[in-house]
Amino acid sequence: MKKAHVVWSASALVDLETIHDFISEKSQQAAQKITLAILARAKQLETFPESGNKQEVVSDAREYRYLVEGNYKMIYSYRAVAQAVYIEMIFDMRYNSGGLKI
Repeated sequence: MKKAHVVWSASALVDLETIHDFISEKSQQAAQKITLAILARAKQLETFPESGNKQEVVSDAREYRYLVEGNYKMIYSYRAVAQAVYIEMIFDMRYNSGGLKI
């Protein structure tokens, strides 16, 4: 089975950096741990690109899925023809996600 290519959007990379920076204010070790856990979860998509649950959206025709790592939800889409997973955003589920816009 061919592996999918994982592509991070610029905003998802900013999300990851923001998460890391926020946690590192309290603990550099904890920040490193959650960042590596999120990256490992994303790596799972290379082999199992449709492993996440479907994410309900109303603003886009594409199908989105999500994976959860700790308190963080990673939203992505998979395009089988291109064999590519596009990570769109990561956010902390402890805060209001009512403003989630894809």
